Amino acid sequence: AESANIKINTRLMRSFSSLLLAVAVAFGCVALTSAFVSAPTQMTKKASIQHHDHVTILYGVSDNDDDDDAIDISIPDNKMMGGGIRDKSFLEREIELLSRLDPDHAENNAEYSDLQNQEIVVSELWTIWYGEKGPLNEQRLRSIEETLGDPSKWEDAEQQYMQLINENCKSDGDSKPNLSLWVEPANRLATLLYLMGRLKESKTWCEAILEAKPWHIGALSGIVMVCFQLKDEESAKKYVQMGLPNLSTEMRSARKAWVERNVEIATEQLRQLQSSNAIYENISKAFSKEVVSIDDTDSSWQ
Repeated sequence: AESANIKINTRLMRSFSSLLLAVAVAFGCVALTSAFVSAPTQMTKKASIQHHDHVTILYGVSDNDDDDDAIDISIPDNKMMGGGIRDKSFLEREIELLSRLDPDHAENNAEYSDLQNQEIVVSELWTIWYGEKGPLNEQRLRSIEETLGDPSKWEDAEQQYMQLINENCKSDGDSKPNLSLWVEPANRLATLLYLMGRLKESKTWCEAILEAKPWHIGALSGIVMVCFQLKDEESAKKYVQMGLPNLSTEMRSARKAWVERNVEIATEQLRQLQSSNAIYENISKAFSKEVVSIDDTDSSWQ
């Protein structure tokens, strides 16, 4: 009986996915390379298959979230400051990759098709989003993901995702997480909440991700799926229109405009990061000079 249910739900999933793809294509949005529930290519095949199986099983029970209250995603007891000098190299590389989503970009491989070049760029974007807090944190993130094939471990996975967000996305004096510090734990949490049928929470996290990175194609795809499940057609249409236009000739101008707009947003974020780094560097230098100027012989504890 369980096998029959899985087969039925698999067909439902495929039907829904086809509908989503048709709507996305109609509005010029890339659907295949930015799947919300599909793990990046670095994940193992087994984990990816299990992940998809549980999406199909859960699809039939995803409409039970009727709570209209606003979802609170603040970080409790936010006493750690999230400032300091930050590595800007990831954002710089992200801007370069966003530029290359323009199929006419000079750095794209002329021997590859537009689709092949896009897949290369998108794969590297995922690599950045997973790894921008270092290899140890990336391994923690991937280790959580490997447990998602077992629904009995989802509650623990949620707590671990929140721990990563709590540790890495603290803001200066603000309880709201600064997802620009590391977006991917929130994206995987949003995926998990979607699998658990907690659709409004998933949508709230997607919105927070897109506030930090409006070009995050995973969250753009995911929030459309969440809105469809919530039967929120207006929001679904809105986010489909925000998505990356496809590679067709008809959508080429729209795609170039999407790339230009998001490169501009990311470049402004880089300018703000550079300015913030300069301030912290000046404070650090001033503090160091102050420490050096102290006469230890006169002020030391006896």
